[in-house]
Amino acid sequence: MKALAIDYGEKRVGLAVGDNSTGLALPFGVLQRTSDELLLEQLVKVINEEAIDTVVVGEPLSLSGQATSQTATCRNFASFLKANLKIAVEMFDERLTSRRADMPFQGVKTRSRDELAAMFLLQDYLDLKARQQPIL
Repeated sequence: MKALAIDYGEKRVGLAVGDNSTGLALPFGVLQRTSDELLLEQLVKVINEEAIDTVVVGEPLSLSGQATSQTATCRNFASFLKANLKIAVEMFDERLTSRRADMPFQGVKTRSRDELAAMFLLQDYLDLKARQQPIL
């Protein structure tokens, strides 16, 4: 399974790609969001070029696990994707991904906060999926 993670924001959308065979998530860039329709066009291009099977949309919950106004916005976006894509769309808890993205990596920040947050989101998702697989 190859996955695309989306850190959805009002202005910028961070992307990361990864797959369960390697278990690694990598930053994939940032898209500027002007409308969901234009964003969908850009995402479809990435999905086709990268042979994506699953889209993982970050679900921003408060630290206590409660929904916020941004949670509703992201859930609406995930529903929009589900209605317009022919692949699986899942939501996944993104708590602390932006905070982790703000931490310096070996003293050098070469990637944007948005794509790093998407990478951490996807890595957490892939790690959980790997733990759920039965050991042969």
